[in-house]
Amino acid sequence: MPDPRTIAALRSLVAAWTPAAWQNGVHVPTGVRAVDEALGGGLPPGRLTELVSAPGAGGQFILARILRTARAARERVALIDAADAFAPEGIAPNDLRHLVWARARNLREALAVADVLVRDGNFATVVLDLRDVSRRELNQTSKSVWHRIHRLAERQPAAVLVQSHHGVVPAVRWRITVSRPWSLADQRCTQEHLSASLAVETTRGHLSEELAG
Repeated sequence: MPDPRTIAALRSLVAAWTPAAWQNGVHVPTGVRAVDEALGGGLPPGRLTELVSAPGAGGQFILARILRTARAARERVALIDAADAFAPEGIAPNDLRHLVWARARNLREALAVADVLVRDGNFATVVLDLRDVSRRELNQTSKSVWHRIHRLAERQPAAVLVQSHHGVVPAVRWRITVSRPWSLADQRCTQEHLSASLAVETTRGHLSEELAG
């Protein structure tokens, strides 16, 4: 029989490494006020949330804020980049230190990587970036694939965020939409100002109904 003192010590080490927010099921802040307020404090753990942003409407900015907020909280983020859309040169180097960036060659590979990283359990947030994947290709994705990712997320503490331009995920409880493209004046503002002024629309879905439809 294993020594209970050894098991207790191992549990203590795991608890010390794992952020308290994960253990308590607390929402994971994005650093964008409108998004965090819409979701009751941040991305819900153990759930899929979809962020829909038109090109030039702030999708990259929100991802940058997620990375900065995670770095400040000493939490890890996994980014699955389905179409090589992520631009790390636009992110402060220090904000990239807790990021695992998986560059997929196509949508199928990106979904397979998501299957692995969502179940990993070592990330506060897993981001599946589908922004530059064609709508036709996304619409051909079986609902069973999203159902599987959703069920995997439910068994882990990570918050799973799917970024897209079109709103294509059926197995989603919350969909956040940023529809207004940024102007040149917006792009000259500080990150703090943009975070405070960004407006979003929120739609709540029902997993069972959407998958059955």
